[in-house]
Formats: sequence, structure tokens, C-alpha cells
Amino acid sequence: MSIELDFIKQLTTTKAVKDEAKVINKKHIKETYNSLIDSAFLFGKSRPEIEKLNDKIKLKFSYICLIKILEDYSDDYEVEKEDLRDKANQILQSAENYKEVLREKNKSKCSYINPYQNLLLGNSATQIEIVRGYCRQLEVISKMFDVQLTKMIMDPREIIETFSTYLLQNQSYEMLANSISKRKIDEEILINFATNRSDLYSKVGINGISYMPEENNNIYKMVNRFNDVIMFQKVGTLGYEKFKGKNTYRDNYTLQHYRIKKQYQSMEEFKHNNEVPEKEFSIFTDLNLAELTSNQDFTALHADILFSDLNLTEAERYNGGYVGEIIKNNNGKFDVYHYQDKLCACIEYKKRSK
Repeated sequence: MSIELDFIKQLTTTKAVKDEAKVINKKHIKETYNSLIDSAFLFGKSRPEIEKLNDKIKLKFSYICLIKILEDYSDDYEVEKEDLRDKANQILQSAENYKEVLREKNKSKCSYINPYQNLLLGNSATQIEIVRGYCRQLEVISKMFDVQLTKMIMDPREIIETFSTYLLQNQSYEMLANSISKRKIDEEILINFATNRSDLYSKVGINGISYMPEENNNIYKMVNRFNDVIMFQKVGTLGYEKFKGKNTYRDNYTLQHYRIKKQYQSMEEFKHNNEVPEKEFSIFTDLNLAELTSNQDFTALHADILFSDLNLTEAERYNGGYVGEIIKNNNGKFDVYHYQDKLCACIEYKKRSK
């Protein structure tokens, strides 16, 4: 982990100027910066490269902020230390705020913004690729600050934009470095459809709901792209009458109730006493079991998309457990489709079962 140092405070606390001292000058700040940037403790071989790059950027930004504030003063002119720190921290806060502006700018450029794009990486990059990509971005930011330090007059807007870019990239890296949040992001990118379909629900049109438990308790297995084992078992069938009038019909076959159990083999760091983390879901869908157990591509679509954590969780929360169905479209490709009557039947069944 990176050593979380307050470099603004570090740069304004020197051997010559103790922390309890009330004033400081530009000369002391420059001397402290030169000693810190060459510090074997901070930037020696003992620390990982990614930590050193992060701290070097924070140190350079803090130093630039202080020097920018004091650019109209001579090296020996003394200023109130607390006032100087407050002004430097205000610049830091401006950079934090501008990070959100940058995020909105990115959204206007792309249809879907994700952390991979912020780091100029392809979707679902590996951890090694993520670290390397992040380090490349850190090196670019560091060089940009080096250029600022050579200027007679530093551009405050450019300083803030550069550090805001770093903050956005750092946030993106932290998200992708965490296996749970990375998994969520990968699923969102892969799914690419609205999982919450509660807007399709209508109180009218679904009648005569009945439930028939399943006697055949065969358990089927599949493995998703994360190497997690997914077991699913049919436990019942939901029957309902659709829309009163001439088109009324009884449907006891195409809305199947399944118990899904996922074993998270991919989450090694979360294993407890060598036990694999598990989670169960109760969902409704229509599965073509014959094709599901014989067609690898069809199976992968179910494992990675239909039975993704995101889709299963959202289905239970908003859709009465209805996860949708994978249907082949006119172009021969597969889409996830949510039938309105089935979603309404599932929500009505859930409401009446409480």
C-alpha cells in the first residue's frame, strides 16, 4: 500500500522550520522538496514502482501548488505557514471537484464510460495489463508536472487539469484492482442492457396464477468466464392466464422456476477455511435444456450474461425473479429479451406469495 503522506504539510515542515513555527519561505520549501524527491525511503528500490509513481505525482503537485502561491514573492520572504497550507489545500480541493467535470466530459465523448477507458485499456484487461497501463499513465502525468516546473509562469488551470486527470485515473485503477468491483464492471460491460425491467410491469392482464412444484430434481452445471461453477435446478413451474378476453390462454410450460447456486472459484482471496464462497438465487426463465447442455456458445451466454451476478440480483430485486431469456434474433445472433407478460406474472406471484 502507498504511504499516505500529507506532502503539503511535509513540504512546510523542515529541519530549519519546525512544525510549531508559524512562518516559512520559498527557499525552505525548495530545499525540502529537493531532499524529498531524492529520498531513498520514498523512492528507493524497496518500494513497488506503482507506489513510488503515485507518491512522486502527489509530491510534485503539492510543491507546484506552494510555489505557484508564492511566485510573486522572493525566496526569503516569510509567509504564514497555516495560511499557505490552507491555500494549497484549496487548490487540491479544486482538483478533486474538477475530476467530476472530467468524468462528465468523458461521458459526452463516449456512449459508455468505464474505468478501462479512463486508463486507455481494452475492456476486461488482466490485472497485469491494468497495472502496466496505470503505470504508463502515471509516467505521463509525472512528466507533465516536470514540464510545469521548468516554466517561468505556471498555468494554474493546466496544473489542476493535470492532477484531476491523475485523480480520475487513480480512482479507475483502484476500482479495477479490487476483484469484486472489477467483476461488477466486467459484467456491466458484457451485459450492456438494462437489468431492472420493473417499468414493464402492469397490474392488469395477468390472472389465474398457479404454481406447480417440480418432481424431477436434476442438477445441471456450467462454468462462467470467471471460472465460477453455476449449478441450477428446476424447482417448479409458474402458470398464469394472460390478458382477459379472446386471447386468454393457459401457460404452464414456458415460465420455469430455478434455484441457482454459484460457487465463486474466482474469489480466492475471500475463501474462509478453504471453503469456496457461495450464493443462491431464486429466478424464473425459460431454458432450452437440450441446447443448453449441448451448445457451448449458448451455454456461455447463459453463464456469463443471463446468470451473471448483476442480472440475477437485479431480477430478484425488481423483476419478481424474472431474468429474461436468450433469444436468437433475425440476424442469427442472440439477445436477452424480457417478455412483459412473464415479468408481470412473476411480480404478481411474488406479491401474492408474501
